[in-house]
Amino acid sequence: MKIFVCLIILFVAARLEANSDEEKKAQAKEMMRGMAEECKKKEGATDEDVEALLEDKTPETEVQKCFLSCFQHQFQISDGKRFNKDGFMQLSAMMFGEDQEKMATAEEIAEECSSVENADRCQLSVDIKECVEKAMDKRGIKMEK
Repeated sequence: MKIFVCLIILFVAARLEANSDEEKKAQAKEMMRGMAEECKKKEGATDEDVEALLEDKTPETEVQKCFLSCFQHQFQISDGKRFNKDGFMQLSAMMFGEDQEKMATAEEIAEECSSVENADRCQLSVDIKECVEKAMDKRGIKMEK
């Protein structure tokens, strides 16, 4: 979840006009809350579940896992059965644009996680999160909250 939420928040923040990085992050999180509303209703998630996602907490309950799955599906990072490399790369391209070094790293991570599959879409969300985090850690990448 760390990469997905942080990437999306940073992507939204980068496109906002605000006076400080903290203001941009706050505005981005507010936009993310709105984007999560459909998944919140669909999965029966609470406001606390949404905040846990935005604060990068590991999903603990089945509802939180399914909420993350819906969120990943919404951003085309998962098709509900497997990691979607193309969707991950599209999100990365929105974030990193023409930065070839960062795109190459995203490609490596996507390739490393391309075999992640699970018939249980809720557990799949955690499997994807863990794979991406391990791939990032291997490369010394730390996402700022």
